[in-house]
Amino acid sequence: MSLPYPIGFTGATQSAAMDHLSATRDVDEVHASVSAPAKDPFAQLEGLVEKRIFEPFIRHIRFPRFKNLAPMFRIDFDYPITALVGPNGTNKSSILRALQGCPETYNIGNYWFSTDLDPIAGGSPQRYIHGYSPRDGLDVEAIKVRTGKVGRTIDYFETSRPRSRDGMEKMPPLQKEDQLLRSSTRWRSIDKHVVYLDFRQELSAYDILFHFNWRRHSSDPEDKKALIRRHARRVSQALDELTDSHIFYGSERILEEADELTPTEVNDVSVILGRKYTSIRLVKHDYFGVEGYTARLKTAFIDYSEAYAGSGEFAAIMLVRAISRSPKHSLILLDEPETSLHPAAQAQLVRYLARECLVRKHQVVMATHSSAMIDLLPNRARKLLDISPSTGKVEMISQAASVGEAFSRLGHGVSGRKILVEDELARALVEYAARVRGTDFLRSIDVIVSPGGAQSICRRYVPTFAQIAADTVILLDGDQRPTVQLRRSKDLLDEDVELELTKLHLSKGDILTNGGNDPNLKTKSLAQMRSTLDWAARHVDYLPGESNPEVLLLKVARHETVADPQAAKDRWMALCRDELGLPQEDYPSSADILATQRRAFVNIDRETDEWKQLMETLERAAS
Repeated sequence: MSLPYPIGFTGATQSAAMDHLSATRDVDEVHASVSAPAKDPFAQLEGLVEKRIFEPFIRHIRFPRFKNLAPMFRIDFDYPITALVGPNGTNKSSILRALQGCPETYNIGNYWFSTDLDPIAGGSPQRYIHGYSPRDGLDVEAIKVRTGKVGRTIDYFETSRPRSRDGMEKMPPLQKEDQLLRSSTRWRSIDKHVVYLDFRQELSAYDILFHFNWRRHSSDPEDKKALIRRHARRVSQALDELTDSHIFYGSERILEEADELTPTEVNDVSVILGRKYTSIRLVKHDYFGVEGYTARLKTAFIDYSEAYAGSGEFAAIMLVRAISRSPKHSLILLDEPETSLHPAAQAQLVRYLARECLVRKHQVVMATHSSAMIDLLPNRARKLLDISPSTGKVEMISQAASVGEAFSRLGHGVSGRKILVEDELARALVEYAARVRGTDFLRSIDVIVSPGGAQSICRRYVPTFAQIAADTVILLDGDQRPTVQLRRSKDLLDEDVELELTKLHLSKGDILTNGGNDPNLKTKSLAQMRSTLDWAARHVDYLPGESNPEVLLLKVARHETVADPQAAKDRWMALCRDELGLPQEDYPSSADILATQRRAFVNIDRETDEWKQLMETLERAAS
């Protein structure tokens, strides 16, 4: 058997090469063998945007009229990495192109233009607005408007004066310190280098020639193979010698100087793909009659070109090379970066992006359908889009989607996160708040009543859940909240650990430990108590207020302040009795009282502090 693209094979037979490339490898083992930072880069990125470390940084983009986006569609950016999540047809790629066109030196008209097949409708012009903060205390907006003028500029998007109809503020008087940021009539667009990578188009020279037909090339596979064989030697020589120029038949064939990835870049590719590479070289050429790159990869076992590599390997190489060599504070736009990568590689890719953001202060926005990539991001990094069934327009479903919401909207099966509560009213309140948050959010949780009260719940579940690291939230009534917040174990001396457990109605005897005559039992018991405290600090939370759900509901639905828990229960019984027309001596059932309380949900004032706190508590529980 002959190889169709024999570039760079050394020290191995063809059959051995193919056997090695097709062998199944333990990805987790390879990942463990390649060095990677131990700290969580996603947690390290928290709060850095607010500290202005990433400036210049696009704070938001909004679309008064743009493609099929709903009028005044808006995306807020408050985390260095943003994932646009939604089904096909939600204009995610168009949003990326608009972001690419925000800086002055880029224009979206190069990618979106009117044709007879896809005309751009007239009337109010297509336009979008981006906001940024050029200096501390100053937030500005710049608008890009499609000119629509007949001639070569018809598809050009240019900056314009602020438009009050689009909610833009008038230009303030010119300050000396702002002279370089504006003209007399408008703010300048953000000054930011852009890297745009569409992974559906990241194809090698081999793939471009072999998988597409070209008018000036024979479409016969045998002819294509002959062409590749004829020029493979020259490509191999360019990679061997890192050639920067080669005139062949009167034309320059080396379009970019052949290049070897740095050891750091090679290591990054290795971590992403779960495979240890020793060298990666790349050259852009047109020896095959099409412009494209050829890569040659080396491991401890084999040398091979991207023709024998998976397309995911080539895409990962191009991504790492582009991002690592972009200037600091760049805007990195990635369209479906998960393409051709297996789930473990997708997860490693988003970790790589987080590390690069930490070091080089990039802003990354990606359009993705990958559950493996969005799972690692915080809620506010996930922007959930979908098409409105009533208008057909793309709407923002959530600016801070939970994993469950995102998975649900993408059609991935997901079991709801378990939330344990004390009684039926607490469950009804939590489920109603989740429904207000969105149908996807409601589907992402599973609220369970655990009878017996807070003390029983804590003693029954907290030690066990802590030992197995259960992904379950215990949501107790507000009257169970300790006066002093539960502390993590790292902040406690050994002699204080047992006392801290009492905030959870726990004692040393409640903690699960191995018995017997283990000489290290005391040490292990202390470690288990610390582990229990740390689990509880992350998974035990409380409803708003300092009482039971009956008091909370009276406050948010009827603006009645009742301090005594039993008085609140009596009040709901009286309200139910009035609804049902029962005499004073009759006692409505608990089901009837709960029905009255549920009907009161429609009157909940969502501007009250208690309701806002409940929504925040629910966000924490689902994240």
